Amino acid sequence: MLWLALAASGEPRVDPQVSRSEPQASEDHQGGPATLEALMRGMAGASGVEARFREEKRLALLSEPIESRGTLYFVPPNRLCRETSEPSASRLVIDGERVSFRDAAGGQAVDLSANPIAREYVANFIVLFGGDLDALRKRYEPRFRADANGWTLELVPRAARLREFIARVTLAGRGRALERMELVEAGGDRTTTWFEAVRSDRVFSDAELARIFSEPAPPGR
Repeated sequence: MLWLALAASGEPRVDPQVSRSEPQASEDHQGGPATLEALMRGMAGASGVEARFREEKRLALLSEPIESRGTLYFVPPNRLCRETSEPSASRLVIDGERVSFRDAAGGQAVDLSANPIAREYVANFIVLFGGDLDALRKRYEPRFRADANGWTLELVPRAARLREFIARVTLAGRGRALERMELVEAGGDRTTTWFEAVRSDRVFSDAELARIFSEPAPPGR
């Protein structure tokens, strides 16, 4: 799918207000999550998420990576929008069961079931930002590590069918802020996404929600 194939590198920068959280017994001395349970509780408490992203996709068949950048929006429990501004404008919208995509060629419905890699790419955001620990453990074998520099969560698919496409997904961040996500396909292709200016306290107005999750225009319009 075009939106998944487009990808930009860069150093992560996190909004300071996102990294701060109230100290709890399950957090380390830096105020970050010391356990997977603490991380997911923090994610579940987010009112909404907005973040800029820069993405790089490395394909075995290409000598140079494919790069992209844009903005990601998440509204609990299952509304996600991925807007790409470079190298060209596109918009992927997941609004409950409705999935649609729009680029310069026009708008269309998207069948994620036809592309397991794209489906998992989207599902990772929904499950993580939604703080659904049960769903996470059902889909993956999680390996969580945390220290003074932040946390890392490696996810290995449990289903043999999915492992035919995806070797692992690794997420890293500090506090509630996701800074990086790397998806490694079984064939060796790799997509790395860096997040900056992350806000997990975002409250969207009705006008903003209408714009972000509006239906794509029909092709040719």
